[in-house]
Amino acid sequence: MTTAPPTATVRAHPSRVSAPEAEAGRVRFGARALPWAVVGAAATAGAIDPAWTANAAPWPFVIALLMFGMPHGAADWTVAARLSGRVGLVPRVLGFGWYLAMMAGSLALIAWQPGVSGLLFLLLTVFHFGMADATAVRADGDGLVARWGLVIGRGLLLLATAFAVHPEAAWAPFARIGDALSPWAAASWQPDLLQLQRLAAIGVMSGAVLALTSAVARIRAGHGRDAALDLAEAGLVVTLAACADPLFAVGCYFLGVHAFRHTRRLACTRAVVGDSGRGLAERLIRVHVLSLPLMWLTALCLVPLCVMLGGFGPRAIAEASIAFYMITTLPHHLLGLRLPQPDMPPAAVTAG
Repeated sequence: MTTAPPTATVRAHPSRVSAPEAEAGRVRFGARALPWAVVGAAATAGAIDPAWTANAAPWPFVIALLMFGMPHGAADWTVAARLSGRVGLVPRVLGFGWYLAMMAGSLALIAWQPGVSGLLFLLLTVFHFGMADATAVRADGDGLVARWGLVIGRGLLLLATAFAVHPEAAWAPFARIGDALSPWAAASWQPDLLQLQRLAAIGVMSGAVLALTSAVARIRAGHGRDAALDLAEAGLVVTLAACADPLFAVGCYFLGVHAFRHTRRLACTRAVVGDSGRGLAERLIRVHVLSLPLMWLTALCLVPLCVMLGGFGPRAIAEASIAFYMITTLPHHLLGLRLPQPDMPPAAVTAG
């Protein structure tokens, strides 16, 4: 989930976030510490023993069902209600109708054209992951070039690298999802993997140029240290995507970077978690608690998806979760565009 740049939104209670208060929570829960630890460890594993990452490939997505991953999306039910001020079951359901309609449309597209649906999902994920990262590392306020260079560059460096280096393995989950969910999969259009690999290689080069362009823009905005960290993080992402099994690489990024950063962002937004004196660790748990109403329904949806994808083994569960994200990411992303800027430490812009 993402948000508009700071100039587009008025932050609530900015005076409540002091620099010392924010720094206190940034040591353990900074936007980079856990993501770098996860991506660095996963990239190292991929460089040392790629076969191990292939064997472990489904597990990041399985873990994400309970920690950060699925919960950060399942919180949308509560987020939508609180942003719109709807109270009571019937008003909440009516207000969530557009979200459910988009889910139905995404499912229909998978059933009709699974190959097209898979590519559109990957394109949306480039923006979805990148926009969340730009907000987390505060590139949103450094101008359009800095923001959008990081957004598109980051998404491409992850996904395009995976498809450029491992095209068959990267597309395999989408092929199986299409076969399982589409009655017309055999007759529908599917991408040519060689052509897809060539396009991905162009994407990798484009992502590198965009990442460098963003870094230059951030340096000009006076944030040279952030620019250097952005490039170092981009290097970790490329190493992960190139060395590790693609399902493992994207799963680790989803769990340890995207979902963590978004959950942290929700935990630092008063409109979502309320105005309280809780520390960040308690607020992160609070986001998971807020996700529970939709988590139960999500679990019910995952059961038939798992059955269609071969049972309840780790790989079937991982692919079922990806299928569910293909159905839900579009409305989830659009809801994220409505979020206000974080206004609680450590994610809020500091004052003083």
